[in-house]
Amino acid sequence: MQVNFPFLGYELLNQSRFYSGGDEEEPFVGNLRTQPDDWYYRNVEITYDYNEYGHRCKNIADINLDNYILFTGCSHTEGIGLELEKTYCYQVANALNCDYYNLSIAGSGIDVMMHNLTAWYLTVEKKPKYLFVQWPDETRFVIVNNGCADPHGFWKEDENVSKFIYYSDAINFFNSRKELACNLIKLMTTDTKLVMINALRQIPFDETPIRLDRIDFARDLSHPGIESHAALVKDILNHVV
Repeated sequence: MQVNFPFLGYELLNQSRFYSGGDEEEPFVGNLRTQPDDWYYRNVEITYDYNEYGHRCKNIADINLDNYILFTGCSHTEGIGLELEKTYCYQVANALNCDYYNLSIAGSGIDVMMHNLTAWYLTVEKKPKYLFVQWPDETRFVIVNNGCADPHGFWKEDENVSKFIYYSDAINFFNSRKELACNLIKLMTTDTKLVMINALRQIPFDETPIRLDRIDFARDLSHPGIESHAALVKDILNHVV
């Protein structure tokens, strides 16, 4: 991840690749040996197309800013391990007959999400009809050095990171940061319909009844799969339509 002014995004600007964000080729080849012959992903190609800011969607100039919705989150909302058309972002936008932009970055946390959301609301004049916020794991954080952003979190095998997470959680740092971020998002989006989504292990807020559960697996056998995203789409539409 790097600073692509004014946003944070992948360094893969205007590029396409077949693997990304934990959905990598070597594990996939190994999975081919363990999965059944009729495994969906055995013969399905997934392409990750990144725009000028390193986001998995069209460029801002190419979306209809008079009729669009905005998504932000982590790998669940980027759609790691899924074809673009199978992601809940694509399907929700299609169902609402809107264009969309996706600010989500795999492995990122609340700090990256808030940076990109704030940059969007400060630089894009026309605001979205809906803002969908999928809360990433609250223990994730980013370190920026010389324009490169290194995401850290509970998965990082580093003693100092583990200690930081342990003691920060003990004093309620992470939940406090999440609550402040929630308040700021509400303040920024007074003219936008706001929909919050919790994913997997996240502790929900009272006002976030919508949840992404892992019903099945994506190609990487880790992230929620096609049925999981379809169920989330149904839940979202039940709340907003």
